[in-house]
Amino acid sequence: MYYSDKPVNSGEEDLLGRRSFAKLLAQSLINLRTSDTFSIGLFGKWGSGKTSVVNMMLHELETMQSDAKADEQIVVVHFEPWNFATTDQLLSQFFVRLSNEFKSQGDKQLAAVADALEKYSGAFNALAGIPLFGNAISSLGIEGAKAAAGMLRKGDSTSDIQRQKEYIVDLLEKQSRRILVIIDDIDRLSSEQIRQIFQLIASVAKFPNTMYLLVFDKDIVVSALKNVQEGSGENYLEKIIQIPIQIPDVKKEKIRNILISKLNESISEYPDISFQQRRWQRLFSYCIEPFIHTLRDVNRLCNSVQFKITAISSDVDFVDMVSISAIEIALPNVYKWAKSNKAILTGEVDLSTIRLQNKTQKELFDEYSHILKTLLNDDSEATKIAIEALSNLFPHFGHMIGKGYEVYDDKQLRRDNCIAHADKFDRYFCLDLSDDEIRKTDVFNAAFLLDCEKLKEYLLDLDSKGKCYDFLEEMNALISKMPTERTESIIIALLSTAERLNNSLGGLLAIPAKTYAEHMIIDLLDVLEKPNRLPLLENEINTANLFSLPAIASVINMLELGYGRLAANGEQRGYKKVVSEEELAQLERSFTGKAEEMLENNSLFDFSGWRMIHYLLECFDNDFMNEYLAKALKNAKNVAFFLAKFITVWVGHGTEYEVNDDYAKYIDEAQITQSIESLRCNRELFQLPEEIQNKCGAYYLKKVVKISLSSWYEHIPQGEIDKLLNSWKAEA
Repeated sequence: MYYSDKPVNSGEEDLLGRRSFAKLLAQSLINLRTSDTFSIGLFGKWGSGKTSVVNMMLHELETMQSDAKADEQIVVVHFEPWNFATTDQLLSQFFVRLSNEFKSQGDKQLAAVADALEKYSGAFNALAGIPLFGNAISSLGIEGAKAAAGMLRKGDSTSDIQRQKEYIVDLLEKQSRRILVIIDDIDRLSSEQIRQIFQLIASVAKFPNTMYLLVFDKDIVVSALKNVQEGSGENYLEKIIQIPIQIPDVKKEKIRNILISKLNESISEYPDISFQQRRWQRLFSYCIEPFIHTLRDVNRLCNSVQFKITAISSDVDFVDMVSISAIEIALPNVYKWAKSNKAILTGEVDLSTIRLQNKTQKELFDEYSHILKTLLNDDSEATKIAIEALSNLFPHFGHMIGKGYEVYDDKQLRRDNCIAHADKFDRYFCLDLSDDEIRKTDVFNAAFLLDCEKLKEYLLDLDSKGKCYDFLEEMNALISKMPTERTESIIIALLSTAERLNNSLGGLLAIPAKTYAEHMIIDLLDVLEKPNRLPLLENEINTANLFSLPAIASVINMLELGYGRLAANGEQRGYKKVVSEEELAQLERSFTGKAEEMLENNSLFDFSGWRMIHYLLECFDNDFMNEYLAKALKNAKNVAFFLAKFITVWVGHGTEYEVNDDYAKYIDEAQITQSIESLRCNRELFQLPEEIQNKCGAYYLKKVVKISLSSWYEHIPQGEIDKLLNSWKAEA
């Protein structure tokens, strides 16, 4: 059984005894009757369950207010700033979120506030659109751009913003309902965005009858707020937060009991696995418990153990597997060192251990303490823990450095399949293959543990090493076992990276990793809960960039083909129908709007995957696409990129090019020839990608030079193109 980090939603799900704390927090919010802006800070370390506490508090708040009149109930607005990539998006979406929530309340007074907030947001953002104020006007969106245009026409100044804010303040003072704005995961933001959030609360969004519940790791936020104004980040935070609340620590025995309960569930699935009760208490105390502080630590360890024993349960001892897994997760550098020092840990004789024979226990203790301390960045406390863990897990090593705690029998270690026996040692690391192969542990970490940003980086790194395709195959095999909560992060990571994946598998019939990733997204959507599919895709469309939009286009095209639409010509293809036809129509509209919006500020040919974007826009909004191309193809470089779409590369005994005349639907040959000549004369042709140069050369040879070809299929050989391009390069 695998365990996700999904936060609990109510007290009934609470395992850590925090329901009473959540209830107290909810009651405090109800009792807080001030009409001023009021900020509450809810502090907790990474993995301490902050979001779960907030969810339970909201559940208790709803229960407590169930009998209250509508106009006395607190309006809750949950804003998630980490969904937005830029500061501009963060600010504008904050006001959009408030406005949308107010409109949904069915309250005329709040609806008026919502309208005023939209105008305030537009007017405030308009200044950012003026070059003197920093950001491009294109970042404002439609409403912001209108407001900016109005301000520029009227000659308005920042005083208009102040008047608009005063109007909002007046409206909020006149209505009776209190507003609770919850901003969670602030510590996930960049330092700049963290500062922006607090400046927003302190100034721009300082509204009456408004409470802010700010949830974050205090140390991270204090560091980010450093030097915002004179003084420390701590001092600045104190000016913003009226009530600081530290989430109470969970009693260690609760965490311990949850861990033991989950490990019992794991071992119960494998009744034949070795379990040495006599060693359990000692190894638990020294190798496991020191690394478990939060419920997230519990889940990570249990998931890691579950994955490993699924593959090699018959070859290992459960206690040892849990112990080495705990070290792997908490002290990865120590784990890597252990894996590379089998002889030292197990007593196996080899050249690396001969030099140790004449050293005292004290000398060896000092030597390995120094090694471990270096691996742990001079953390003395962590070094002590690592020494104790290795000494107990590997009794030979413990005796060698003077930390032996038991008399051990090498034959018993063998019989019990212990990691401390030289012949059994490698079994515990068998999921870590050579550097040229994909490690199963890495697949597991990516599938179950890596956050979205880390997963993106890892995929691109694998691709640079030519291993991405193999990795995707491995991870795709885990989809059926993957917690549904993980699928969203993986979908987002694949949409963001697919277009940049170049690795492929298989010679002439190679399938690019990009294509595999896009098909994998469909499989992931299929295991995602149905109500979550459309919102996820809509959000990815709304926040798309130059890299993700082409992948989104490919996914939408597969969805279309699944219903027999577009190029399928009514014949349904074998793609899973992961959204309904009504939802697909909505995705078409959203994609069209986003793509057309992006083309206002980017060239179609800035997208490496522009062909699919062009195709879908041609299908969904042909008039727009025709008008856009008419303007874009006046540029010679654009013509070269567009022409490439109609020239196919064939690879066999040599590389050849086939020119497809379908370009005539969009552009005439005279314009193409003129564009190539222009690029050639001003030398810009040779600054274009080699693929584009070759395809321009192929076109020129066939349509202008009218080269004589011996083959009936009229393919242009690479050699002839090379001659042409070299002659052009040689021209003065």
